[in-house]
Amino acid sequence: MKATAEQLEQVRAWAAQGIDLNGIQKRLASECGVHLTYMDVRFLLLDNGIEIAAAPEPEKKPEPAAQPLPQEETPTGAPAPADGKPVVTLDELQIPGALLSGKVAFPGGAKGAWLIDNAGRFGWSELSGNPSPEELQAFQFELAQILRRA
Repeated sequence: MKATAEQLEQVRAWAAQGIDLNGIQKRLASECGVHLTYMDVRFLLLDNGIEIAAAPEPEKKPEPAAQPLPQEETPTGAPAPADGKPVVTLDELQIPGALLSGKVAFPGGAKGAWLIDNAGRFGWSELSGNPSPEELQAFQFELAQILRRA
């Protein structure tokens, strides 16, 4: 295709604005009355040394600053251990498929999320660290206290 000098300048301006090949093809048709295939537009740009500028990136909104967790809460959501005993909590919204679920923080630093399924079986949905046998026994005692109140 032989484009007029005016049309080539218009194509150069669109390319400088970062308009892609598809956009240039549509504008040539709507504004200049020139109907070209996608490949013809591509060849037009190549033959005339026209390069499409990178489109400007959309302005990014600053992300809100992370809110610090309250002092008594750990990143997994389990309260921090106090008095050398594991701290056991019951979730307000239960894990899907669980009859009961909650969190535990052990004095030794291990943390976990526990659940009791609909068949009454106990399990861990997450457990980081290795609680000692004494910590696990204390957890069972604390969990039994919570279940009696629930």
